[in-house]
Amino acid sequence: MAAPLQAQDWGVMSPSRSRQTGFTVTELMVVLVIIGILAALATPSLTRDSTARKGRDFANQLAQGLQRSHMDAMSTHLRQSASISGTQVVFYREEKDGTSTVLRNLFAPPGVVIVDAVAGGTAASLPQKIYFNATGNACSSSACASPISWLLHIQNQNLSPKHPDFGFVIAVTGLTSFVSTRSSH
Repeated sequence: MAAPLQAQDWGVMSPSRSRQTGFTVTELMVVLVIIGILAALATPSLTRDSTARKGRDFANQLAQGLQRSHMDAMSTHLRQSASISGTQVVFYREEKDGTSTVLRNLFAPPGVVIVDAVAGGTAASLPQKIYFNATGNACSSSACASPISWLLHIQNQNLSPKHPDFGFVIAVTGLTSFVSTRSSH
């Protein structure tokens, strides 16, 4: 014959076991203090990474925008251009009737600036305009008489000049409009 089931066999606490399980307030406070200390230690490095990332992200977005203008010029057979100032780049499509249509704007985050543009080896003061024609060339004038290569220098002035993410160079080759980005260090 089977033995009768006891209350503890069903997971019900017997009257003799009255100890409650869980965490005490002191244990919870210790855990919260440890989490607070870890968060305080991690915050400066996360902020530094975020500041460094701003310049890198802007350089990548600008390079992508220039590459897109190049591709759009070839696919639509309409000249595209990028007007570059210190903190803003405006992308245009040059219409057949001679007017320009703004396609998109790209704004630099605070502290990130385009410091200069070098066209064909000669430094040019900003603002400058890069033109992309339907044959895939980058030029310095709307006539696009001859391809010209460009270098755009970007600085994240929120960082020390010794920081690896302080500066970036975007190169646009004149003949093919190939766009590349690299660190200036």
